[in-house]
Amino acid sequence: MKVDRISPAHAYAQRVAPSLLGVARRVIALAGIEEGQTILDAGTNTGLGAFLAASRVGEDGTVVALDPDPDFLAVAEARATAAGYGEIRWQAGALGVLKFAEEAFDHSISVHALDLAPEPVTLIEELRRVTVERGVVVVSTWGAKHGNEWLVEVERAVRRYGGVTLPSPAPASEPGNLEVLMQASGFDDIEAVRYPDHLRMGSVEDVWKWVKAVRSWSEALAGLSEGVSVRVLEHLRDEFGDRIRGGELLVGREICIVRGVVPTA
Repeated sequence: MKVDRISPAHAYAQRVAPSLLGVARRVIALAGIEEGQTILDAGTNTGLGAFLAASRVGEDGTVVALDPDPDFLAVAEARATAAGYGEIRWQAGALGVLKFAEEAFDHSISVHALDLAPEPVTLIEELRRVTVERGVVVVSTWGAKHGNEWLVEVERAVRRYGGVTLPSPAPASEPGNLEVLMQASGFDDIEAVRYPDHLRMGSVEDVWKWVKAVRSWSEALAGLSEGVSVRVLEHLRDEFGDRIRGGELLVGREICIVRGVVPTA
């Protein structure tokens, strides 16, 4: 099997981020971001949410893009420079207790980054703290496990052939869990959107490359032996190989987006 030499950050930018564009657009729309506002993108990955937010706030606004991995921030900043986004401030930091003042942001977003937080509940509480009263916080993650075929089959194959239990890429993903976290953190007007979607790829090999670029799994999957990787890929071919139609392979996934409003004290 050919070894993939691309860095984790570049792999995410090229493979995973484009597949989340529709999700990020929904997050931005639900946040109600307007020109001139100050926005936090917590767990920016390679900048997708920050780019979309920057296009809304314009030259008079600011987007702070936070991520725990400097390599991901470097890729994001390079892509932002190439695209002409000048309203984004890139900041390295853990997704736990945030180093921002209370009510520092008009709205806060987090696009598929809960798996980067050591304690998702702490991140949710902190997003409320740093967002102004009546400001909006919107968080997206993968939905229920049974709705994400790629997750189920890769976990099964890696456990069977490699004896490895993968970390969850979707904490608080089961129906109601993220809503409960938002309620416990004191948000008002909580709105949850769950919808089925498809991962659209050209081949099973492309699906495997995409899976290996998912941040919470990339290190563990890179550590698999070549023999185990081959058997996992064969498993995915058995499960998904007969679905290719017109050069496109559809693999089921489910998206969860939750919106909450910071209450007035």
